[in-house]
Amino acid sequence: MKICGLITEYNPFHNGHVHHMEEARRVTGCDYLIVVMSGNYVQRGTPAVIDKYERTRMALNGGADLILELPVLFSTGSAEVFAAAAVSLLNQLGCVDTICFGSEIGEIEPLRQIARVLNEEPTAFREDLRLFLRSGMNYPAARATALMELLADEIDDLEEILQSPNNILGIEYLRALDRFQSSIVPYTIKRWKTEHDSTETNDNVASATTLRNMLYEEDGVERITPYVTPFTAREFALKFGFCTPVRANDFSQLLQYKLMTEKDHLTDYLDFAPELKERVINILPEIYTFKEWAESLKTKSFTRTRINRALLHLLLNIRESDLKDYIDEDYCMYMRILGFRRESIPLLSEIKQNTNLPMISKMADAKNFLSPKALRLLQFDIDATDLYRNVVYQKFRTQLKDDYTAGLIKL
Repeated sequence: MKICGLITEYNPFHNGHVHHMEEARRVTGCDYLIVVMSGNYVQRGTPAVIDKYERTRMALNGGADLILELPVLFSTGSAEVFAAAAVSLLNQLGCVDTICFGSEIGEIEPLRQIARVLNEEPTAFREDLRLFLRSGMNYPAARATALMELLADEIDDLEEILQSPNNILGIEYLRALDRFQSSIVPYTIKRWKTEHDSTETNDNVASATTLRNMLYEEDGVERITPYVTPFTAREFALKFGFCTPVRANDFSQLLQYKLMTEKDHLTDYLDFAPELKERVINILPEIYTFKEWAESLKTKSFTRTRINRALLHLLLNIRESDLKDYIDEDYCMYMRILGFRRESIPLLSEIKQNTNLPMISKMADAKNFLSPKALRLLQFDIDATDLYRNVVYQKFRTQLKDDYTAGLIKL
């Protein structure tokens, strides 16, 4: 049995993701695809446009065999945290042979060479990184510039590689595989037809960013239909105005309350640097929406995504110390199944025979076999889901099921 892992968000699931699955099967020759997917909140520091159970249905219908949830503590982290946690989960399953990710470059070796430098941190790289950070660059820019100084003569189009989001994530996947000394073999496929965050469409393909922006309009379902599977289009048609679209500004009132009541303790929260705390205190109470806060706090030193994550971590009560606790435990302490295809039962059996991770298929049973520390990690997801449900109710007057009553998605 050959098993390939995919690390995804599907926010929302679209034709490009179907192509990714098809190509992953082709290039790896796998029998099954395991997808590690963000839950109700994604790595850019925002809520998903539609909840994790709906996205699970769309992905299973689109070709996935098994969907595992990446805990929210990691799904809302930096690229390094996001990638390391997802790779750790796949690695701990004990039976995953390959991982296949999309990238703008479509080649493994240049990404592997960059990953090696970042893991080994040669002296010249460390010195340049410190120099560029002192000059006022934010960390991503300083790191990219230090890599340019070291590798520009060895890797063609290095600057372009380092500016492309999927390349950056791919580098982090490779770093994680190396750090965990994993036997999983990496493959990459070239991003298909549209660029990340592109507002352009190409035939039947559009970026997830473009599709979300379409969904924010009244005719959103009609507009996205050419770029998603028929099943996905139908699901959005049924759910539009009922529980989707969800966006960051829907959390604005709670964010404002948290900023006011926690203003003296903001640096306790993950990604909330002291400089951000001071800016918040200086601005309060003049700004009211999530989007306005993110725009107002953005500086040369802090990217928009970093700001989004800091604000989201405040909302979700995720502190700096929380992340440190679980990095020491190889990140994921269990595997939580969101859904699977019925014909993939042999895959579940294979995992059970090879992993030491507890498998959560029924949430009510988790307390009977998870350690207190693992239960605490799970509680972050339960609380995060409840917050998402409450926001959906306030916006649409729709009651979504919680993590205990939703049950597994089976297709």
